[in-house]
Amino acid sequence: MYSVLKDIISDKAQLKNFYISRHNGKNCFSIKESSNSAKCKKVNLVGFESEDVTFAFELDSKKAKCGKISKISPYFTDKKGLDKGNDGIIFTTLKGNKYVFICELKDGSKGHIAQFKSTSCFVDYLKSILKRFYNINVDNLIFKYIVFSKHGSVQKDTRGNYMSKNQSGFEVYNMKCCSEAEYYIESFM
Repeated sequence: MYSVLKDIISDKAQLKNFYISRHNGKNCFSIKESSNSAKCKKVNLVGFESEDVTFAFELDSKKAKCGKISKISPYFTDKKGLDKGNDGIIFTTLKGNKYVFICELKDGSKGHIAQFKSTSCFVDYLKSILKRFYNINVDNLIFKYIVFSKHGSVQKDTRGNYMSKNQSGFEVYNMKCCSEAEYYIESFM
């Protein structure tokens, strides 16, 4: 699945921020916000199994444009947020399960639900392509939605895992954005 995604998603939209941490030797991935005015500019996710089973792209890429503007599709108007996308969509395998982490770096505390809806529709389209064109089983993908913002509040359960909150039908992890922090990906499972 990962090599197919690398082949079909525009190179301009792919996130190639996979690295090995100098501190702990673990596989990491960073998501960056390129806007100069962004308050949450970068997050570091730690604990991926390998780069071979991890693929990420951004759906709000300024480099991958439809004509002169950043849009998911030239077929949509801007109504209802259909052309909104997220900063990081990460397909990965962890402990034998396949996940899709949809991540957003936000300056405020609102606006991410429309982005999650639009990105989820796009990922459904990708799943259909993987299934119909490549015969790849995508029925068991587990979706996780994470917002990193200066207004986030970290809540953990008794096992130390982050807790999500239902927001308009999405189980969303609202995380405090700190560019120096490392967020362990398994804590969202």
